[in-house]
Amino acid sequence: MNQSRIPPARLSASVLLLSTALISYQLLLVQILSIVQWYHFAYMIISVALLGFGAAGTFLSIFQKRMQNHFDSIYPFLLAVTSLLMAVSVGFSQTEFLYFDSYRLFSDMTEVWKIIAVYLIFFLPFFSGALAIGLVFMKNIEKIGFFYFANMTGSGIGGITAVVLMWFLFPEKLQALIAAIVLLASLISFSKEFRYGITLFIALTAAVILYVFVNPPALRFSEYKSLSRTLNLPQTKIISNTSSPYGMLHLVSSEYLRYAPGLSITYPDQVVVNNAAFNNGEWTGPLIRFNNKSVFRSSTEYLPYVIGKKNNVLVLNAGTGRHIKYALDEGAVSITAVEPDKELLGLLTKYYADMVDSVYNHPNVHIKNIYPRSYLLSAASKFDLIRLPVIDAFGGTSGLYALQEQYQLTREAFGEMFSMLTDNGVICISTWIDYPYKNPLKIIATIADALYEKGIENISSRTAAVKNWNTLTIIVKRNFFEQTEIDSIYSYCRRMKFDPVILPGIGKEERDFYNKLQDKSFYAYIDQLFESNEKREKFYSDYLFNIRPADDNKPYYSQFLKWKSISKLSDSFGNQLVPFFEAGYILLYTTFFQIIIIAFILIILPLFKIGWKGKNKPRTLFYFSGLGLGYMFIEIVLIQKFTLYFGNVIYSAAAVVSLMLTASGLGSLVSQKAEVLRSKLPWILFFITGSLILYSLILTPLLKITIVLSLSVKIVIASLLIGPAAFFMGMPFPLGLRMVSSKIESAGETAWAWGINGVFSVTGAVLATVIALELGFIWVMVFAAAAYMMALIANVRKH
Repeated sequence: MNQSRIPPARLSASVLLLSTALISYQLLLVQILSIVQWYHFAYMIISVALLGFGAAGTFLSIFQKRMQNHFDSIYPFLLAVTSLLMAVSVGFSQTEFLYFDSYRLFSDMTEVWKIIAVYLIFFLPFFSGALAIGLVFMKNIEKIGFFYFANMTGSGIGGITAVVLMWFLFPEKLQALIAAIVLLASLISFSKEFRYGITLFIALTAAVILYVFVNPPALRFSEYKSLSRTLNLPQTKIISNTSSPYGMLHLVSSEYLRYAPGLSITYPDQVVVNNAAFNNGEWTGPLIRFNNKSVFRSSTEYLPYVIGKKNNVLVLNAGTGRHIKYALDEGAVSITAVEPDKELLGLLTKYYADMVDSVYNHPNVHIKNIYPRSYLLSAASKFDLIRLPVIDAFGGTSGLYALQEQYQLTREAFGEMFSMLTDNGVICISTWIDYPYKNPLKIIATIADALYEKGIENISSRTAAVKNWNTLTIIVKRNFFEQTEIDSIYSYCRRMKFDPVILPGIGKEERDFYNKLQDKSFYAYIDQLFESNEKREKFYSDYLFNIRPADDNKPYYSQFLKWKSISKLSDSFGNQLVPFFEAGYILLYTTFFQIIIIAFILIILPLFKIGWKGKNKPRTLFYFSGLGLGYMFIEIVLIQKFTLYFGNVIYSAAAVVSLMLTASGLGSLVSQKAEVLRSKLPWILFFITGSLILYSLILTPLLKITIVLSLSVKIVIASLLIGPAAFFMGMPFPLGLRMVSSKIESAGETAWAWGINGVFSVTGAVLATVIALELGFIWVMVFAAAAYMMALIANVRKH
């Protein structure tokens, strides 16, 4: 086999640059699809990226010899192709011919073909990039540890790079910059003999990158997103558009916006909202700058102030500051506003402060730029009122946020809030009354379960709820409601024409007097949530939707659909409507099965060409599939765990991915230099398995204990927790490839092993989410340990 003329240092640097770009591009596509579509497409992009790596391994297993013989010309050409594909793929996906809308997938079959086409478009740059990396691995199998180190280190750098660049460039421009990084990798990997062979192609690619940067493609929002519907209103315009790792933030001006959840039917005037904020195309909140106390006092949201003044108020997910303003109007002397979106806070404290009456700049307001649940775990203050944002959206979102964790709505979170209340303090949360009934029942069930865990039996004596025609507002009091407070709530309901739904001593006829529900079983359902544990469990099991209390292990708050209820729902509402009860949940499984089919076609099917027979192939199959599943499982679990720790999912993903990949890269480097590690592979796998079991026992308690520490200290702790296991997790893959290459009888089995690893990495990314959704994150950790145990049992030994 011909030796490469490309110097090892330049070759290693090009792998590092390419790996940096591939991870950055993956995170960029996650953000872009969150903007134009919905949050759950993040799992599609992760799988598509891994699919590219798996298919590349299969391709190499068939054409390895031919490609290695022309390595010096093929490798830089693959990098240039990857660069070009990165520059144009987003633009192609936004064309009229290919643009799909996930909301229409269940009613228009042409959307299915569009989404498959987009899969393949996004697949191509990952395939060509992975092909280049795999070619380097196969060409330098005896030095794979060095190049795997460059690959993993570059990937770790890519996670940080993407987050940093998102602060400075809009996503549609950022793709060109990432493509330029790959083009640079191509330029430094030319050998002199081939430098002029593809000059024209390089020049063309550079021109395309420059054009895309200067004239980026316009991102098309789903027509079903709040922003799209709002822009259809006359005389509506975008007054500000900014982008950050938190998403794309739009401020919109319109004379026709209306927003007043829980408003009384007796309110005589119009409620005009001149400006509003949208994040990734979804409603964030109104920008209120006029002093109109009567609107708030005519809403069910005023309920906590009916029973007394609230001096010390905590507003979680403060957003555009609506409830900060209301608390100030009601005389609060100290307001803690917790809002994780730094970009939104920057706009409302500086450039557009006047649009919200400068509430965030008020001396009584204390801003906390942190994830709400992280604040609950770290704060020691006491509050008269803890206010949460309205759950769901009017008219519902068809479960499009079914896969988005909401840790401030779990049983543990409500328990923490309850402990932070003063003696007469209350928690307040409002929810739209959906139909079939889901959101109100699940939030009440979660609150009730949290109080039961606190040893409180008579929950109804500390809970009150009132409704108008479409909104239910719930308050939970630290102590029992006094009779004077109960009388004040009754008086307020009569004056505003609200119906008390939960209140000590309430009569059944009082619940449905002013705002009548067509299906009055709603009240009986609520009563069952305050019954004994046995009766509640029976109700949870019998009810058509999953309304079991959310907890930290299964925090997907908006996941309601039960597979066993689909036939009954079809009978009641029709087959066409069932997917719209929870589109996000259905789409997760749709994505999962699509990925399996595509992985089989692109990875498994071609492997039949080199055959499946041989005494080592079953062992190789189990070994590399275990590594693929285990690594993806633990990565997703750690991102979830550290989201609470760092207070932001963006920083958590960047930290976990970067730390894991960098530490794994170092492990790969050490495995290359320390030849003795080949014989120690079983012990390495045993250590990894034991670490994962230990993680499942101590990680959550340890993170909660240290969450109060500063960010810099938490980064050190995260490094100490993630680093050791990830360091050893970087060894089995290169060691396995070298062992396979040392005993193969056919030239394609090394790439075959890489392809198998890719298949199970692909499916593992989505499968981990499915397991977390159905069983909880603890089980994902258990299955991760089991996957590495499978690799241990199937340990590839040299014969």
